[in-house]
Amino acid sequence: MKRPSPKSIRKAFAEHLTVGVDGYEQTVWDIMEWGGLSLAIDFLQEQVHEGEDVGVVSDYEHMSDLSLEESIKQMGEVNV
Repeated sequence: MKRPSPKSIRKAFAEHLTVGVDGYEQTVWDIMEWGGLSLAIDFLQEQVHEGEDVGVVSDYEHMSDLSLEESIKQMGEVNV
């Protein structure tokens, strides 16, 4: 599967998470593909947004991690 463009990845994550992924688009996408959204959020929390609360936007809090991950993937692929 081909990775979406950095712009599409930024937009998809910005829609779903409380922090941006600027400069880490491909890394976060690959981590999510490899280990799931929780691991990608852990990476953002520890490496990129240290001291900030990395979480899910309130509109998406009701979704399971798997559903949220699928939503991010779909949005990333649509906005290629």
